[in-house]
Amino acid sequence: MENEKQDLERFLKNVDEISELVKELNSSDPECQKKASEKADQLICCLKENEESDESCNTRLNRTVINTNPPQAVTGPQGRQNDSEISTENFMKILEKDAEDRRKRRKENEKLANALKEMGNEAFAKGDYETAVLRYSEGLEKVRDMQVLYTNRAQAYIKLMKYQEAIGDCDWALRKCSAP
Repeated sequence: MENEKQDLERFLKNVDEISELVKELNSSDPECQKKASEKADQLICCLKENEESDESCNTRLNRTVINTNPPQAVTGPQGRQNDSEISTENFMKILEKDAEDRRKRRKENEKLANALKEMGNEAFAKGDYETAVLRYSEGLEKVRDMQVLYTNRAQAYIKLMKYQEAIGDCDWALRKCSAP
């Protein structure tokens, strides 16, 4: 524990010294810059000597990771490697599957957003504007570009006299959700 404290103190001292050198090197005075350059050269030599004697830092950790299981090469029907065809074919399959998964998630999220919009509409009709804002916001978490949720939430904000929020929602609905 004591070694770690000393290590930290030595490190912080070096940081302070380097910071001071950087300030001096950035000085507009050429004489100051020259002196700082000489100090920097001395510091670099000193740090190299400490590094060689391993006194500068007692804490060393090697974080190198080696892949011990590299992927095996795929071979074609005659034993030849046919990576480009297989890679392109697999890539297209993966791309199509991803697009289909996104379409399904979007459809599910739209259903949830519509259900939340209806719940918000019910709360709005009852005069519970705080709950309406919550339901519209939850719907927007599911589908960010559903214009009606922004406008409905803006209306609820108006009823709550939160005009800045209402303006923000209207602006968003007009600029981001409107088709060009």
